[in-house]
Amino acid sequence: MAFNIPYGGSISSSTGDVSVNVNVDVEADSDGEALADDGIPVVPNDVIAPPTDVNVNVDVDVDVDETRDTVTDRETDTDTDKDKDTAEQETADIEHRDEEEDVEEDEEASASSASKAASVEAEVEEAATAMASPPLRISTSQMGNEIVTNDVSKLQSKRLARQQRRQEKLLKKKVRKEERMEEKSHRVYAKKLKSRNNLNIGRKVFHAGFGFFFATLNQVLPKSIFMPGMYVITTGTLVMEVLRYRKGFGWMNDLLHWCLGGTLRKHEMEGKFTGSFYYFLGVLITAASFPTSCASLGICQLALADPSASYFGRMTKNVYWSRIENGCFGIGRNKGILGFLGGAMVCFPFNFYTLSIATISATTVTPAHIAAASLVLGMAGAFADLCVPSPALTMPKKICGVPMPQLHVDDNIVVPIFSGWACTKIFDYLGWGAVDLAKVIIF
Repeated sequence: MAFNIPYGGSISSSTGDVSVNVNVDVEADSDGEALADDGIPVVPNDVIAPPTDVNVNVDVDVDVDETRDTVTDRETDTDTDKDKDTAEQETADIEHRDEEEDVEEDEEASASSASKAASVEAEVEEAATAMASPPLRISTSQMGNEIVTNDVSKLQSKRLARQQRRQEKLLKKKVRKEERMEEKSHRVYAKKLKSRNNLNIGRKVFHAGFGFFFATLNQVLPKSIFMPGMYVITTGTLVMEVLRYRKGFGWMNDLLHWCLGGTLRKHEMEGKFTGSFYYFLGVLITAASFPTSCASLGICQLALADPSASYFGRMTKNVYWSRIENGCFGIGRNKGILGFLGGAMVCFPFNFYTLSIATISATTVTPAHIAAASLVLGMAGAFADLCVPSPALTMPKKICGVPMPQLHVDDNIVVPIFSGWACTKIFDYLGWGAVDLAKVIIF
């Protein structure tokens, strides 16, 4: 912006919100000449050219219209301050409310914890009281109002009932476990044992040894001692057989398996009686029914004919012409002719030697008589074994509603009894009045 300012004049201008005032002061000296502020004469424009060196005091007053901006700024600052104050106040209020809520929550949590603890303690005390004494109904009066309370609430009674049921279940489970363990004592052994179709040489050797042992005892001991001893053994074995499958007597199976081990058969640990009971019973009946020599020879046929016939029968089971399928009314079922002959031939040399060294009261005793007697006696033992069906005939489980023991027709009973009877008939036929065997049969 440019201005032409005359000497001693002024000029003003305004633009928008800005106004400019320019004053040029010209002073006159005493001679009437115009002087500037520094005292230099001022020459009129029309006389001379304007001096080059002129000091001009210029006062420039610039008034900026700050009103609107200032007001606007102030209003903005005021609004900002108000917003800040409002935000700070709201923040303070929120924080205050949060603190109050936290305090209230803490108080509620502590109160609920205290109430829960108190209720738990009360329930424990009530349970202890209920378990210590039977439930009571107490009636009291207070301020004229009758109050009836129960020591055990519904919840507590349910809880006690649930505990009792749980204890009963645990007790039943324990009893069942014990019963299973007792059952397991013979079922586990049954899984380890061999069936009757197995050859089982150890059982056959054990069978023969027991036969010779009891035959020798029958010869050595008088009947007044041998017979009571056999009664005790047979009765004790029967009691064991009846009880060993019952609850609380599983230890008998453990003892039996410990004594006999692998000589037992599978079915003898599956509810059936062992062959030992029938063995002892056969020896007892034979010794009680026949003379000493005939009873001893009958027991020896049991020792030899039974296992040897079984052995030859197993070895020739594929020779079909020798097998007896269904037998005669069940007699001899699943047995074999070759097994029968094998059993008789095994008994023959033993019988011949035993009778040869025996003392026979007869007028004439020839080797032919002894050989014939030995062969017939061996065949009697083998025939008795042949007649017993396999599997054996078993008694029904119940007779007229009465449970019966699992008894069956066993060759350990049939063979010695039939052999002892056959021996007496042979001796009578040959005219042998009295036959005294050696003290230990073969010595």
